[in-house]
Amino acid sequence: MPNYDFKTDFPIAQKTELEVGEILTVKGAEIISFNNDNKYDILMNWKGKEYTVEVKEDFTCEKTGNVGLEFSCRGKDSGIACSQADFYVYKIHEPNHSVHFYMMKIQELKDLIKHKFYHRVVNGGDPGSNSMNYLFELKYIKQISILLK
Repeated sequence: MPNYDFKTDFPIAQKTELEVGEILTVKGAEIISFNNDNKYDILMNWKGKEYTVEVKEDFTCEKTGNVGLEFSCRGKDSGIACSQADFYVYKIHEPNHSVHFYMMKIQELKDLIKHKFYHRVVNGGDPGSNSMNYLFELKYIKQISILLK
């Protein structure tokens, strides 16, 4: 579960990034590096071409059936609004208590936003962060994703 405290949640996020790296390696990717800024999390080589991946984990979907996609924090663009990744990988804790990894093109996420497939915008994250998130029903994320694990 998220603690809504960056210092506590950051090691969890790093562990999830390593887990995604392992899954991508099993699928045939070569992990070149991990990155610690807002541009992307993983640089990988897939069939001779480099791609970048943003990694996210959604714990609250298990309770709500919704997936949050951050776009602003502390009054500045964040998440989807500033990521330079080619792909997003979400580790989602689902309402049926399963956990799956979904990979999607970032442009397809942006298209969901453009066409307003989110059902509302909510404030979340660390206290005082004023993090803003688009909320999508899980079914929309599954429609644009490939299941990794």
